[in-house]
Amino acid sequence: MEVLESTEDGAAMLQPKMSLASLRELKFGGMETASAYGAMKAGRVLFDPVAFFTHPRTILRLLSWVFSIVVFSCIVNEGYINIGSERLLCVFNKNAHACNYGMTVGVACFLGSTCFLILDVYFPSMSNLKDRKRAVLFDLIFS
Repeated sequence: MEVLESTEDGAAMLQPKMSLASLRELKFGGMETASAYGAMKAGRVLFDPVAFFTHPRTILRLLSWVFSIVVFSCIVNEGYINIGSERLLCVFNKNAHACNYGMTVGVACFLGSTCFLILDVYFPSMSNLKDRKRAVLFDLIFS
């Protein structure tokens, strides 16, 4: 929103009017501004749930969390068949290792997404640069 203000010589100029949210971002730093390993200095950033949940990284983590649940539940519910015996066989070429691999990937992705979502919440309040560096490297290696 712009406000019409007059200058000293009487000419009218349009001046931008700052909203409270934009002033808060200037004062405390928004999610997009970065300093050390993707975050502002600790204690300067207030947690904003709307900005956190609309951030692309958070949306992708939530999607990977949901897809990991889908992968794990599909393999557990429909991944094994019983053909004429009491022994269950995996539907993937009757190889139990294939089903075990799929379930392991699903569980690892679920736990990783949960841990990294929690880490993303606490990341702006980390004051130690070494801890931030470890968090970013652990995310990179896990990914």
